[in-house]
Amino acid sequence: MKIKKIEWRNFSSYGNKTQTLLLEERNSLFQIVGENGAGKSSISQVITFGLYGKLEGKKLKDIPNRINGNAWVRITLEHQSTEVVIERGLDPSLFRIFLNGKEFDQAGVKSLQDYLTEDILGVPYYVFNNTISLSINDFKSFLKMAPADKRSILDKIFGFNVLNQMKEILKSELRKLKGDLDILSGKQSSMESSIQNTQKEIERVLEAIQTQTQQQDEELEKSLQTFQDLKKIHDQKISEFRVIEAEVNKKSNEITSLVFDHESKLRDFDRKLKLYDSQKCPTCTSDLSSEFHLGMKEALISEKTKVQDHLDGILAESKKLDVLKSEHSSTRQSLAEKGAKINSKVESIQNELRKLKVDNKNLQVEPLERIIESLSQERTTIIEDKVKKESHQSLMKTVDEILGDKGVKQMAIRTILPSLNSEITNLLRKINLPHQVMFDEEFNAMISHMGIEIPVQTLSTGEMKKVDFVVLIAILKLMKMKFNSINLLFLDELFSSVDPEGVHSILSILKSVAEELGLNIFVINHAPMPNEIFDYKIEITKKNNFSGFVLDKF
Repeated sequence: MKIKKIEWRNFSSYGNKTQTLLLEERNSLFQIVGENGAGKSSISQVITFGLYGKLEGKKLKDIPNRINGNAWVRITLEHQSTEVVIERGLDPSLFRIFLNGKEFDQAGVKSLQDYLTEDILGVPYYVFNNTISLSINDFKSFLKMAPADKRSILDKIFGFNVLNQMKEILKSELRKLKGDLDILSGKQSSMESSIQNTQKEIERVLEAIQTQTQQQDEELEKSLQTFQDLKKIHDQKISEFRVIEAEVNKKSNEITSLVFDHESKLRDFDRKLKLYDSQKCPTCTSDLSSEFHLGMKEALISEKTKVQDHLDGILAESKKLDVLKSEHSSTRQSLAEKGAKINSKVESIQNELRKLKVDNKNLQVEPLERIIESLSQERTTIIEDKVKKESHQSLMKTVDEILGDKGVKQMAIRTILPSLNSEITNLLRKINLPHQVMFDEEFNAMISHMGIEIPVQTLSTGEMKKVDFVVLIAILKLMKMKFNSINLLFLDELFSSVDPEGVHSILSILKSVAEELGLNIFVINHAPMPNEIFDYKIEITKKNNFSGFVLDKF
């Protein structure tokens, strides 16, 4: 990924006029100057939004110019000999990618942004966001920040976030394993208790069987007789109900027949009356409007009214029968349920009596023995499952330690540290700072002056600024080895509190870094800087509430 051209309008303080920034093939050092609020930092935000569609700590609604709105960005870059053009606006529908002038077809791609990030840019958002636009103030507290905050930054820079995600998944699995083991332990304890209690129950049952059998037999016989008598009464009620229900059904059928007959008569009346409505016979065309015919019509209407009245009465009776049939349906269901319960109880008591009449004490003991056998098998299964899970838990704890700060991370840091410390030493020498800064495996900074270790707090503001810059550049070189496709770097307000000699030294280092790492480095400052080291100067001004820039080449 090599960015070649950036275009934008209506972004932040920039107006409707399209701004265009071309990046030449050679690696260059740019200075961006302008008053506070002129729009210097917006250039890096334009690139980040154009590539990723979002900005850290900024809502989308706050991105466009307040007057014109409708922010728009277009970025042209080169990827594996392919010209890629990315066009984006605030509206999600305004997001297109062109490959060698042809719009990319999104069909079959899970996400257009994922395709852009993974297949073209090759750089995750958090890495790009922490590489393309850096303020030295962001690293100001790196030497003395809390260990947790320091680890968070290192995880992002060196890609340890994958290990962190694996560790979180592992922690979740370990919590689940512990919960499973607690449950299994509880089940095992419960099984042991159940086996002991069942064994005691067998002993008690054997002692009580003889005395209980006779008593139970008498009680069951008495109970059986009671339910058999109840069954006879219930059967009689069912017989009586069926007689009543049959009469209602017969009457209902008769009414249904009468309804059909009356409805047929009404249709016949309607057919006859329809002849009189036309006032002519459809067959012989004779006149049907005479008094004779009108009298016949009135007679038909009168008869139809009587039939209709009779039908209404029949229908009313039918509704009453429907209500009665519904009640009968509920009664039938209730009788059936009660009968089923009675029959079930009779059958249950008879089964109990058959069991009691079999002279075999083991009938009551065998189920308990089967329970003990089943519980013992379950206990064995639980113990085996516990052994497997405990073994798995031990393995996962080992993996958790490997993924932790004392494991793989520390091994990686041990590999990184010599190069990092060596680079810091070289850079400190180049800016003539008579200090030595070394990081240990915990990434704690040890600062010494003339061989004597000194606290970080004893550094002056300017010295701290220079040390921060050196650490930043050293880490940037390591990052560039992993994400070598990045060709931009923005440094915002780098030179505040730095003396003129330090400014010149830092600029010299940035010039060499631009050439060594293949970067176009943009140094943002509100005041002009010495021009002899820079290749370009971008001067940003704000007129009539809108920003614009002029690019000068040295």
